[in-house]
Amino acid sequence: MADWSDFIQQIKRQNDIVDVIGGYLELRRSGVNFMARCPFHGEKTPSFNVNRNLQIYKCFGCGESGDVIKFVEKYESCTFLEACEILAKRAGIPMPETSANRDDKEYRERKAKKETYLAICRETARFYYRAYRSDVGKTARDYVAERGFDEATVNKFGIGYSPDSFSLVKHLQSKGYKTEDCVKCGVLQQTQRGIADALNGRLIIPIFNIQGQVIAFGGRGLDEYTISRGKYKNTSETPLFTKKDNLFAVHIAKEQKQQTALPHLVVVEGYMDVIAMYQAGFKGAVASMGTSLTEQQAKWLSRLSDTVYICYDGDAAGQKATVRGMDILDRAGLEVRVMTVPEKLDPDEYIKKYGAEAFEGLIEQALPLPDYKLQLLDRAFPINSADSAKRNDALSKYVKGALNMLRTLDDVRQARYITAVSLKTGYSEDFFRRKLAVTEEDEPLTDSALTSFDKAKYFVAACVLRGEEYASIEDKPVCNLAFLSNLYDYLLDCRVKRVKPSVDMLYTVCPDATAEQYAEIVDVDLSADKRAVNEKYFAECKRLIATEKLKLQRDLLMKKIKSNPDDAALLQQLAELSKKITDNAN
Repeated sequence: MADWSDFIQQIKRQNDIVDVIGGYLELRRSGVNFMARCPFHGEKTPSFNVNRNLQIYKCFGCGESGDVIKFVEKYESCTFLEACEILAKRAGIPMPETSANRDDKEYRERKAKKETYLAICRETARFYYRAYRSDVGKTARDYVAERGFDEATVNKFGIGYSPDSFSLVKHLQSKGYKTEDCVKCGVLQQTQRGIADALNGRLIIPIFNIQGQVIAFGGRGLDEYTISRGKYKNTSETPLFTKKDNLFAVHIAKEQKQQTALPHLVVVEGYMDVIAMYQAGFKGAVASMGTSLTEQQAKWLSRLSDTVYICYDGDAAGQKATVRGMDILDRAGLEVRVMTVPEKLDPDEYIKKYGAEAFEGLIEQALPLPDYKLQLLDRAFPINSADSAKRNDALSKYVKGALNMLRTLDDVRQARYITAVSLKTGYSEDFFRRKLAVTEEDEPLTDSALTSFDKAKYFVAACVLRGEEYASIEDKPVCNLAFLSNLYDYLLDCRVKRVKPSVDMLYTVCPDATAEQYAEIVDVDLSADKRAVNEKYFAECKRLIATEKLKLQRDLLMKKIKSNPDDAALLQQLAELSKKITDNAN
């Protein structure tokens, strides 16, 4: 753990935040700081501030803030560890290994195999790309021309062609790759005739991960024989690729996000739909390669945008697995909207028939997920039937389905949709509230309901973290919020080690905090002209924190006294604690 702490400090020291962000954005000096247009939301007037002294950034438009690692995480849509790797490579610093990994032969072999598989996939993509452009690729080029894809689109997606069963085998062998490795990474397969190209005779669409590395391939049949074995086929699942954990074209959506903040993503089923949408100007399209979305795919999507439009064909959109997948996205905090494409057309067919502007209209007409679920209930259980028996049966089932939908919503949305469902069914809003009522344990405090004690802890932590001379802490206060608990642990650790706290470490020790929580620390005005006021308020906050601790001790003591009312020692302690609370209040 110490190795990692030292490593993080080192990559921060050797990756000045202005230099790093300046490599991504056009920064302009503004006094002692630097400004740019925020890459995380669309804006014309720069409000993105980079502070070299504190080594943090802050957007005064959207509230996003962080250190150099968090910026790379957000901009590259990667994990904390991946951001560390990027910065370590930039500074020429080796990544630390745990002692277990350093001595683990199996770990080292697995890591080496992954690099080999990536190299094989990369070389396979090059082979397919060249074959598409050679004489043997005319069939594939004719098909692409028929689909209306231009050369720029073909190049962007790295479209290729597999000419036959054995040319790829020979090519990879000539490059020195072992057949066993080529089979394990999915590009070759064992057949009755021997080792062969897994996608022979097909148009090839490479599948990339979010870092832009080729990890698998999709193939589209071009003749009756190939199509009879499946019009579309992916290479097998491998250590690099599992369908449920990846999204087609996620790397392109990431590139688009880096150029201009993505207002939304559109999720479709197949890679041909994505390619057609890209050419029509919809750069934020990805394919789930199936209709059942997963938690890992939700993570990829949430890294890129807050809003997701689901655009599956008419038959697939009503499947239970599809709705469950949408619920996964909803639980991940994404705003989910569902598009309906008329005439049971897929997006590619619809754009070709009606144009990009008409498809944009479908996006604008998309339903929020709760409305879509209610629409499905309308179709399944028509409560306006003329037949009273059918109507009553449908109404019962509709209400049951509506309650299930309402239970998935947060309080704000639930209140809104209770009203809608009440009007639809004729049942009172109070009826639905009673049905939904459950006994819940008290939830931990959140920033939406901060106590005066928590506000005091925020201010004290801000003063100590930012190095105010009058600010110090001796012990950890009572912390109901994980953010404050982690922050005070860091501050006390610095005190023990006798090192000065660093503001940019806020984003390392509290990586999952909200923008509002960061702002409570970073945005506190500790300017010199307010020093006297802040120093006085700091002392008041420490007094308040101490009072809270004494009151909690008193509460615990009173519980003991309730079980032992005649215990003189406990009563004496209670009297002493009560006096301390009174004295502290004065």
